[in-house]
Amino acid sequence: MRSTGNANGRYYEHYQVEDVLTFFSGQLISAKSPDGMQVLLQEISLKDPLPPGLAKVLTNLENEHLAPILDVIEEPDRIVLVHPPLTGEPLSLMIRPRQGMEPAQALSVYRQLLRTTVRLSKLPIPLYTILDPRNIIMEGSRPFVLFVSFEKLSKMKDDVKWRFLLHFLLTGFQLERWPEEPESERSIRELPKPMKDLVLKTMDPEQSMEQVLEAAEKTVPPKGDKPSSKKRPSSVRKWVYPGIAVVLLVAGVVAGNEFIFNNNGAAADEEDAEKQLSIKGKGTYSDVSFMREKPTTQALPPSIDTSFRLTGEFSQKEHKPFSLAVVSENVESDFGVRITRNGKVKLFQYVNGETFDLTDSGDSFSIQPSKKYQLEVIYLPGQPFRISLSEKGTGQKWVAVGQVPMDSVFKVEMKGVKGTRFANPEISRIDSETESLVGWMEGQPWVLVDGDGILYPDRFEVGTDARVHVNQDQSSFSFKRGEDFAGDPLRMEMESVTGERYTLSWMKNGLIELSRVGYETEKLGSGYLGTKWDPTKDSGVSITSDSSEFSIELTHQNVNRKIETHPDKPVSLRRISIVTQSEITLMKDKSDSPEIGNHS
Repeated sequence: MRSTGNANGRYYEHYQVEDVLTFFSGQLISAKSPDGMQVLLQEISLKDPLPPGLAKVLTNLENEHLAPILDVIEEPDRIVLVHPPLTGEPLSLMIRPRQGMEPAQALSVYRQLLRTTVRLSKLPIPLYTILDPRNIIMEGSRPFVLFVSFEKLSKMKDDVKWRFLLHFLLTGFQLERWPEEPESERSIRELPKPMKDLVLKTMDPEQSMEQVLEAAEKTVPPKGDKPSSKKRPSSVRKWVYPGIAVVLLVAGVVAGNEFIFNNNGAAADEEDAEKQLSIKGKGTYSDVSFMREKPTTQALPPSIDTSFRLTGEFSQKEHKPFSLAVVSENVESDFGVRITRNGKVKLFQYVNGETFDLTDSGDSFSIQPSKKYQLEVIYLPGQPFRISLSEKGTGQKWVAVGQVPMDSVFKVEMKGVKGTRFANPEISRIDSETESLVGWMEGQPWVLVDGDGILYPDRFEVGTDARVHVNQDQSSFSFKRGEDFAGDPLRMEMESVTGERYTLSWMKNGLIELSRVGYETEKLGSGYLGTKWDPTKDSGVSITSDSSEFSIELTHQNVNRKIETHPDKPVSLRRISIVTQSEITLMKDKSDSPEIGNHS
């Protein structure tokens, strides 16, 4: 395939970008080439220029355990590797806890990956990879790594992922750090002796990768009494990009306590319940009441294989742990909401034997005994799951966004103790994504896409580390911060229908900058609003985007500044995002304001 890069460093003008995922050394981009071929583009940032002839070296690099490279596009500050569509299964989803590979197979895979890593690092221009299960794809019995870099991918002095890989292959459990007493670890102690000895050697920080590889080549695995290839769920996707995205999106989240379900009977006839949901698009089910002091699990009857909205009325006589889980029937990918002993609310996700705590309501919202709450779960395939809880009779609604679950057939299971009740359960099919999200956000002109917050009739109090999209027809709004806030007042990110990206930064020193973001950031305009900003006072934002003008006007305490540009071609915005690391309160602008031009 001919290179489509150009001197301006804008290769994306020649590729139709479909999705972007940031991970390890850069970005993985699902795209189509000018001739309609599906490709994966891997961006690798560069600190220093690479020597001439690198493209030829990489495209001719023969390594059966490296994702094939069709083409190399060279840019001033990065290169882009063009891969064909990749088939296989992410290793992190393929191996289940307590069900690792048969020793001979695990040893074979480990040897192949260590050889690849050592060979790449010894090239004239060294390449590095990370032997993290999330970066390894299995195509039958052949493993290959996806991400590579010209610098070591780990921020740690010595990347430890490779030291725990053999243990994962054999047991299905991923370790993040050295056990205090490795030989006492049950998962290591119960391994066959030759594999146990090798696992302990891999975890020895005094042993280099070359020394471990030499020991692995000499190790003779025990004869297995089980087949070398396990039957895996048939629903695991064979195209790597959607499959790996599920795991990458939960990467880095701190693992929480393991979540275990018992399998109890459903509350109604399952076949009738599924027929009701399929034909009518909605199903109502019997109340779920917990009668025992010991935690038990109850399930709603239907299997769900479509987008859905689950609602019900939750109440407790006293503070007790409770969980509602949307449980996959065919892969290890569950998600849901937990309520702790003190009434805090947490979102969780279970992937491949590990449970991750996601968003936490903290002190902003909690469940109180003897009160009734409307609980809502929204699932749209390929999107993060969404949860809300609202106390009945008040205008307060806590909303939170989780991560992207793996597509599956699901069941709803609840775990609780005596005094806990989930009344009027209802599951309905989602026919309109837009209407569903508008309803979830109570008709306000925002869509929360990351983090959590509390909706009130007149405002949206957004939590920390959040991202909010502004609705397409909302060209102006107001915001304020907390009394003790000392950061930059506002940061917005905008994207046009043609893929151009812009940022608006209002900094605490009073400077305002509007920039176009690409391989080189271009400042389009700047202004100064002064340093006497009061975070507790309303600040106004107004955006104009049409065929003749692209401008942003900021107002605070009767002072306003407008950054106005007149681009060569119309700027039609399709997405406006408010990005914040600290709490922010958003309010609708009550005045009439111009519409943002031609969103799509």
